[in-house]
Amino acid sequence: MSAKGKTDRGAELRKDLQYGEVDFKWSSERVLQHFGITAEGGLSTAQYQAALQKFGRNELTPPPSLPWYIKYLLQFANFFAILLMAGGALCFIGYAIDPDKDPTNLYLGVVLFLVVFITATFSYLQEAKSEAIMEGFAKLIPKQTHVTRNGQVSVVDAAELVPGDVVTLNDGDQIPADIMLVKATEFKVDNSSLTGESEPQERSNVCSQNISSAFEAENLCFFTTIVTTGAGTGVVVGTADNTAMGQIAGLATETATHDSPISIEIAKFIHLISAVAIVLGVTFFIIGISLGTDIIKNVVFMIGIIVANVPEGLLATVTVSLALTAKRMHKKNVLVKNLEAVETLGSTTVIASDKTGTLTQNRMTVQHCWYDGQIKRTPAGKNSKHWADLMAAPCPTGEDNYDVSAPTFKKLQMIATLCNNSRFLTKTDEGVVFSMVEGMKDPTFNLLGLSCTGDASEVGITKCMECLEDVQVYRGRYPEVFQIKFNSTNKWQLSIHEQPSASDPLVLVLKGAPERVIDRCQFMMFNGEKIPLTEQLKEEFVRAYEELGGLGERVLGFAYSELPKEYNKDYKFTQKPTENFPKDDLTFVGLLSLIDPPREGVPEAVEKCKRARIKVFMVTGDHPITAQAIAKSVGILDQHVMDAGKGTVVKGDDIREWEAIEDPVARQAKWDAALSHQQIVFARVSPAHKLQIVENNQRRGEVVAVTGDGVNDAPALKKGDIGVAMGIAGKDVSKEAADMILMDDNFASIVNGVEEGRLIFDNLKKSICYTLTSNIPEIGPFLCFIVIRLPLPLSTVMILMVDLGTDMVPAISLAYEEKESDIMDRAPRNAATDRLVNRRLITFAYLQIGIMQALSGFFTYMVVLNDYGYAPWTLPGIGLEFEEYSLMCTVRDDGQPGNCGYGCDEPDKFETTWVNPLTMQNQTVKYDYCEDGGCKIPFPVPIGSYTADPFVEFGMRPSADGTMMESFGFRGFQGANPCKRTCSWFEAFNLTMSEGVVVDATGAAFNFTQDLSAQEVTQFMAYCGLADKDQFLKGRGVAAEASDSEADRGSFYWWGGRKQYFPNPTYQANALQYAQTSYFISIIVVQWADLLIAKTRKLSLFDQGLANGFMNFGLCFETILGCILIYVPIFNTVFGTKPLHILHWCPGIPWSILIFTYDETRKALMRRDPKGWLERFTYW
Repeated sequence: MSAKGKTDRGAELRKDLQYGEVDFKWSSERVLQHFGITAEGGLSTAQYQAALQKFGRNELTPPPSLPWYIKYLLQFANFFAILLMAGGALCFIGYAIDPDKDPTNLYLGVVLFLVVFITATFSYLQEAKSEAIMEGFAKLIPKQTHVTRNGQVSVVDAAELVPGDVVTLNDGDQIPADIMLVKATEFKVDNSSLTGESEPQERSNVCSQNISSAFEAENLCFFTTIVTTGAGTGVVVGTADNTAMGQIAGLATETATHDSPISIEIAKFIHLISAVAIVLGVTFFIIGISLGTDIIKNVVFMIGIIVANVPEGLLATVTVSLALTAKRMHKKNVLVKNLEAVETLGSTTVIASDKTGTLTQNRMTVQHCWYDGQIKRTPAGKNSKHWADLMAAPCPTGEDNYDVSAPTFKKLQMIATLCNNSRFLTKTDEGVVFSMVEGMKDPTFNLLGLSCTGDASEVGITKCMECLEDVQVYRGRYPEVFQIKFNSTNKWQLSIHEQPSASDPLVLVLKGAPERVIDRCQFMMFNGEKIPLTEQLKEEFVRAYEELGGLGERVLGFAYSELPKEYNKDYKFTQKPTENFPKDDLTFVGLLSLIDPPREGVPEAVEKCKRARIKVFMVTGDHPITAQAIAKSVGILDQHVMDAGKGTVVKGDDIREWEAIEDPVARQAKWDAALSHQQIVFARVSPAHKLQIVENNQRRGEVVAVTGDGVNDAPALKKGDIGVAMGIAGKDVSKEAADMILMDDNFASIVNGVEEGRLIFDNLKKSICYTLTSNIPEIGPFLCFIVIRLPLPLSTVMILMVDLGTDMVPAISLAYEEKESDIMDRAPRNAATDRLVNRRLITFAYLQIGIMQALSGFFTYMVVLNDYGYAPWTLPGIGLEFEEYSLMCTVRDDGQPGNCGYGCDEPDKFETTWVNPLTMQNQTVKYDYCEDGGCKIPFPVPIGSYTADPFVEFGMRPSADGTMMESFGFRGFQGANPCKRTCSWFEAFNLTMSEGVVVDATGAAFNFTQDLSAQEVTQFMAYCGLADKDQFLKGRGVAAEASDSEADRGSFYWWGGRKQYFPNPTYQANALQYAQTSYFISIIVVQWADLLIAKTRKLSLFDQGLANGFMNFGLCFETILGCILIYVPIFNTVFGTKPLHILHWCPGIPWSILIFTYDETRKALMRRDPKGWLERFTYW
């Protein structure tokens, strides 16, 4: 579907539900006429086939979905993964074209791809919820239903229904489509999961003309809701996607998901770091090429710079940290489905909470009673002990508890118990029947959670009466003789019972709408006495009724009478055509009012949210008065806030009016005016309205958490920045759409989630700060290698050893840090300004701690190289060739090296057989002047036995006493190129022998020098005079890649702290590996201090303590892993490490102490001067 098509469909789904040409306000006759059917005949076969062709099967359209392998591959398409894979590919290319086949490139490439693979796999396993949402909807769809076609009633699959089908519905049936009733008898449906209404709703075949929304129509039954009582017949008007359920399913699947705040923060950080890494890498690659560095070497170093900048372990650290937090939250009954949702909850600024089942218990409970002219509170006990404790404790609201011994209340108890069809379901899943009497004695028994038959109000009354006396025992003393059930016409229920004494007359008890009940009364009971019902008493009744109704409670009236003696148990009572017994001289006893009460802990949780400056909005489909009453009871609405004009109740009709405004600016202005209130209750809203509430809050920059348990909550749960569903009462659809599930259905658990979310953000900050500090000591070596050409202090593989090895567990251990004391007193994080990685954190990590760590690494590195004979001042300028060529240095008078550099490149090996001109014999000669890694310097020999090769770059001269020929070292590049001493070079002098004297082209005697002595001229003449002279050495290249790394004249090989006559490349390579290993170890040593200072952002470590056991383990882990990597031989081979002497661990320790002391001082100064410049510039 095109983007425009999706937008149009989304807009249509947000409109009020329509059924094509059918108007839900039509009469039954008009609906039947529209479809051309009768209630008795239903559709004909031809009509059914035509409708099926037009409307299709009654099945929800599944959302488009990608194959699992495409979803998996998409995990590799993020910028970070592409960057690492590109680096890995370059490593493989570098290894393939490298003539030396350095395995380091291969290992590095494998590790980079392994990091991407593990991260992508983990991410894939945590995602993809949309298909599960539709599976949840599918579970709600009824399987079969009774339908009339061709005048015959048959059972068919619900999926076969079409608009126009006539369906028969009975008590307990699940509604198979959206149906308009044409007949109804005492018909009620449970819409709680769809609309949020707590009580079953009455349905009839007539719709009030003032109804504006299909969800409020009295003649409509919605797909997947339940018939609680009664029977009815209806015509299908909506199937599949064109139903209330279809609209909600469409909204849930059309609603676009978006990145969580933490993923946005991490993405921004990675893009920034990656951009810096790439720019630096490319820049220094260009610099390297301009300096003449080998291109393969340049590519590897470019990768090294990128790898050093990018914290490869960050995503793994974040993922594991979030997973650990999710595990911790699971212990608090919060199941986290989307790991990033944990931090999102900590960033939440608005909680849009459903009422029914979330803030309330989704069970009607008797809240108040009115008798003897007074309103009393009726505590809801879970068992006898709990009820007794509640009765003995002072009421939190200051109200008086009811007096169960009062004569009037005794009569009220009788009527409420007898005029009630609710029964406890006392059989367990194993088939065992338990005793309610024994259960009430158990202090762990929960009466309120017990299942009952009957409607919600009767269940609530039964549970209230059970606390006083077992209702079954009570009813057993008053056998029922006759009953008239509740119906929508009478709005009352009546039953007649025998009394315990056979001599007493039958008693008639009546329950129902208070105004209907009192109309049948002539008397009122007051203090146990029956007195005439006066106008004054009626006024008291009206005031009590209105007061209780104003609390959002459902009020029922109770009355009774004792029938005359002629009406005994053998009398044939009937109600048809009219009642044949007196029922209009009753005695009014009192009122009971019920409400779906708040969950335990909800008021405290809302108060915590206020303290944390999080707005809690109630969003419900229930009546505004009921919603407002619950909101006030839990603290979502405060009267003083309402009085100040900062609180409001928004109705669904208001939202319809706003959405009807064509001007988008004016429409948004209406939303902004409402959402600018401090406290808001949204009542009588549809699922589409809930979605619009979330969207408009997000448009205003709010981070919205949505809570709910019903089907109607699914679209908003998915659209919210975080969706929180109920685990017990929640429907499968809501659970699948949510990011988190409260396993105990306790709204208060959300506050724990907010606290954990803020904690994980703090701890992620600490973890990232810890991780980033090691970037500078990782980047520094490459910068120095390129800029001042220092021998590379840290290899690329060792960087990965830090990022993916020694730093991982310590970084993760910071997720275990305890919260700071003020965490719930702060305002929610401002996503625009309070970033996960801000300027102050970068400055602190890079320019403060990072610089000190880098200095520690360079110091340790130079100490170790110095111990191996390479003084610090000799290192700059020699780094590009250090790993390939043997270093040569001049020697100062004090025996220390002076200027150092490199001589000639090694020549190609060459072997030939030729005639020795001195002996005139065939001789096999191997021309390999730099065998075993370098050209050997001629040793001192007696003058008479001088046999030095004339092609070599090292010159000879007589000693001071004239008895020996000794080497003065490298000939140097100051004059002729000593690496080009070939026959062609010699022939350019045009020297000949004349009468035993060497003369030049002018005939003048040649002036011999140390670069071309008489002995060397003699040898050149002999070698170069041969016919096959071209077989000899053709010259060599210069080892130095830059002029300032060329060896000076008089240089000798230098290793072991003194001049040497032969090269030792193995010693030099080993010395560098020891130094690189020491640099790696110094990072571990300074990271000890870094981990300790990252524990707190302002508090002293001495106050915070070392209670984080996992962090203590992390310190040991990185140290032990460092030891394993450098002391286990196999890792020496794989990672290029060396087993360090214990003393070489020590140079980093003073730097570690310096870092710890510096940060403790900084924090102390910040605490001493809050809001001072130090805090403003360094508090991260």
